[in-house]
Amino acid sequence: MDRSLGADAPRARNGSLALPREPLGRALLLAMVTLLACDVVGGLIAVVSGVDTWDHAWGFDTTSTVPLPVGVVQLVLAWLAARDVRPPIGLISAVLLSPFCLASLLFGSLDGDLKGNIASAGWFSWGVVWAFALLAVTAVVGVLAAAQAKRLRRHR
Repeated sequence: MDRSLGADAPRARNGSLALPREPLGRALLLAMVTLLACDVVGGLIAVVSGVDTWDHAWGFDTTSTVPLPVGVVQLVLAWLAARDVRPPIGLISAVLLSPFCLASLLFGSLDGDLKGNIASAGWFSWGVVWAFALLAVTAVVGVLAAAQAKRLRRHR
């Protein structure tokens, strides 16, 4: 690894599962794990409140959270971007994850479920408050992914 690049330089690509050394990579991975945990909690809130069933809470027809397979794909992209496992793969993963989060924000804000929850339960129901928390964490992951893409591109 070239020491002249400083602390922001991509780490050696050894393929291990250890946390990345760069603070930005660690923050991206931590934010994505937090987002996945929020997805799981959002599904639990939907089941407990009677909005969704156990069979559909994390599937592709859920109305309360991101489908769990989508969350897992986001986690894999974040891990690849944070670790920069192979030269182009980390950059490509970061570039894919950022618009992925933007699309998730748009769909979560504009698909009608949030508006319907606000209309039926009010602004301060668990579902609505949790939806805003989920959207905020999604925005953080998207911004961190964009920053990681910029950092990785700069060091290519």
